[in-house]
Amino acid sequence: MAVYAVGDIQGCYEPLRKLLRQVDFNPAEDVLWCVGDLVNRGPDSLNTLRFLKALGDACVCVLGNHDLHLLELASGSSSYRGDTLEQVLDADDCDELITWLRHLPVLHHDADLAWTMVHAGLHPQWTLRKAKKRAMKIEMQLQGEHWKEFCHQLHHVKFPISEPKKADPTRLLFAAAVFTRTRYCSSDGVFNWDVRTGESSDEKERPWFSHKRLKWLADTHVVYGHWAAKGLVDDQPHVLGLDTGCVWGNPLTLAQLEKGGRFKIVAQVKLDAV
Repeated sequence: MAVYAVGDIQGCYEPLRKLLRQVDFNPAEDVLWCVGDLVNRGPDSLNTLRFLKALGDACVCVLGNHDLHLLELASGSSSYRGDTLEQVLDADDCDELITWLRHLPVLHHDADLAWTMVHAGLHPQWTLRKAKKRAMKIEMQLQGEHWKEFCHQLHHVKFPISEPKKADPTRLLFAAAVFTRTRYCSSDGVFNWDVRTGESSDEKERPWFSHKRLKWLADTHVVYGHWAAKGLVDDQPHVLGLDTGCVWGNPLTLAQLEKGGRFKIVAQVKLDAV
C-alpha cells in the first residue's frame, strides 16, 4: 500500500486525474491524502468533489480555507471576486457534497507513519495532543445542527492574532484560522493574517514551521498546503509543503509519504499540460 499526498487541487480536476494515472493509483490498495483547498479558482470544482468523495476510504482530505468558504456560501454568506463555485452550488447533488465536506477533518494524524496533515499550519505552542483537541471541537461545530451559524461567523469575523482565553467566543474561530490560514507567526503564537506573498517585516515573525521551539515537533512531521508563494517546501526536516500553485499556472504536486517523516516527490502536472 502506498500513501500519496497531493497539494492544493482548487478545482484542477484533470491534473489530479493525470497525476494519479502516472503513479498507477489503485484505490483498492493505495490512499490519497489531500491537504485542503479542494475547490475554487480552478475550472472544475464540482467533478473534483465528486471524484474525491467517490474514493471513499481511499481518500483522506482536510479542510482548507477555500473549502470552508464553500461551506460559508452554502450557509448563506456572500461570494468573493474570483470564486468559481457556482457549479457546485447549482448541482443536483450539492446538498450531498456539502454534507460530505462538512464531515471532513481539519487535522489528520497517522501515528504509524508519524505524519500529520493540516491545510495551513500549526501553532508553535500547541502539542499534537492540543492541536487534535482544537481540531475536534471545530469538526463538531461543522458537523452539528448549528453549522451554518458557525460558518457565518467564520465569514465575518476578524480573527484574533493570538489565542483567546477559554471563555472567549472567538477562541474556536482563532483555531480554525490557525489550521487553514497560517503563514507567519511569532514563536509565542502571535499570528500575522495579512502577509500572504511577501516576507514579514516583523523580525519576530517567521514561517510557522521555522521557529526553534515547536511543541508539536516531538510527536510528528507535518504535510501542508496553502502557501503557493513559497511553492514546494521539501528542504525542511520536519515539514513538507505541497502547494505549488497549480491554479496559478504551476504544477500540481504529488508526494509519497513514508514512515518516520520520509517522503519522495513522485509526480507533477500543470493544468495546461493536460
